[in-house]
Amino acid sequence: MDTSLVITGVVALVALRSLGRTARQLRGARAGVSAPARCVRVDERDSATGSSGDRRTSYVFAFTAQGGEWVEFRNGGNTRFHEGARVTVRYDPADPHRTATLAGSPRAALTEGVVSLLLMGLVLLMFLTDFPESLFD
Repeated sequence: MDTSLVITGVVALVALRSLGRTARQLRGARAGVSAPARCVRVDERDSATGSSGDRRTSYVFAFTAQGGEWVEFRNGGNTRFHEGARVTVRYDPADPHRTATLAGSPRAALTEGVVSLLLMGLVLLMFLTDFPESLFD
């Protein structure tokens, strides 16, 4: 199997996952339902790169949805939170578990999705055009 096909497939899967995540966040951000929430846990783990001191942090937030349902969701953004921090979340009441996101503008969620898709598209284009090999010709 051609290595470039495998890499292209992986990049395509990552792009689709990113697009799905962005769509869910946009749905939550546009739903217009907000709720107070708290950071209930801060998880830190070594990143997959194996670099010393390179740690990945994710935050678990919890809130009570309109129907009284307890909802927890994970967010790994660049903003740092401490356990117990109060935040506002937005979500779609039809599916709070999948659409919950930290309250922010739909533009921010859309920008994140577009930037990640553009970067993945660039990587895909590089492999489809044999860019790394053409540098050394």
